[in-house]
Amino acid sequence: MCLAALLRSVGDARRAMYVTLGAGAVSAVLDPLLILGLGWGLDGAAVATVLARCSMVVIGLHALLRVHGLFAWPRMAVLRDTLRPFLAIGVPAVLTQVATPVGNAFVTAAIAPFGDNAVAGWAVIVRLIPVAFVALFALSGSVGPILGQNLGARRFDRLRSTVRDSLKVTLVYVLVVWLLLALGSGFIATAFGAQGEARELIVFFCVFVAGSFFFNGALFVANAAFNNLGFAFYSTALNWGRATLGVAPFIWIGAHWFGARGVLAGYGLGVVVFGLIGVWLSRRVLKRLEREASSSGLVSI
Repeated sequence: MCLAALLRSVGDARRAMYVTLGAGAVSAVLDPLLILGLGWGLDGAAVATVLARCSMVVIGLHALLRVHGLFAWPRMAVLRDTLRPFLAIGVPAVLTQVATPVGNAFVTAAIAPFGDNAVAGWAVIVRLIPVAFVALFALSGSVGPILGQNLGARRFDRLRSTVRDSLKVTLVYVLVVWLLLALGSGFIATAFGAQGEARELIVFFCVFVAGSFFFNGALFVANAAFNNLGFAFYSTALNWGRATLGVAPFIWIGAHWFGARGVLAGYGLGVVVFGLIGVWLSRRVLKRLEREASSSGLVSI
């Protein structure tokens, strides 16, 4: 994901998209092949995950090194002058990315007691998410430079409209994908050869839980705003809040009362609060920046 973000920063959104889509395609092919076709089960899921991550690195590095020729050893003077501001944004951004696998680990741990079929169903869902909602990940990366440019131009009207329009696109996209997933839930489960509880979990996710990704998308947009407007710590706090407070209590209650499907329901419900907080907080950040610019006489019309 960091490679994709770097490619977007140099204006190559197409190759940045290839980084995400390439990993998703590798996962889509290898997961059913290794987990079900070869019968490797959880070992197959692990191998597929490693290979998908490797493909992401290879695709991204090829674009950065061979296409753009961006590799160069930094000079000590440049490193000394830029390291501190870089870390001020980079460290919170890295911590933000780490939060998602931590949340997924909570879900995996909660589903594991329900057996191999339940874990296999969750493994398919984890691979299905980046393929189905790839546009949300792309949107969060592409909207960042737009926000940064308009902040530099002091065009707060465009900042507000960019965030607002991004949320509209997120809503429409999630509704369309949700509908397609719900209609094709049985076909998707069959395509992965899922049986028993694995099939039930996949169908349950497609029909009910997938809609919660609007709030995930809203949080992605808010993260992009925070990271590009000088409030990267807000992204870190919200993502870790979602991965812990927004996941652990809900999946525990869901598992206790409704079994494996309750875990998935808790996973979907937990993000709602933090998605709404992210949108509200991003609006407050924009108002604060505009107020500070107005007091300095730097607002552009």
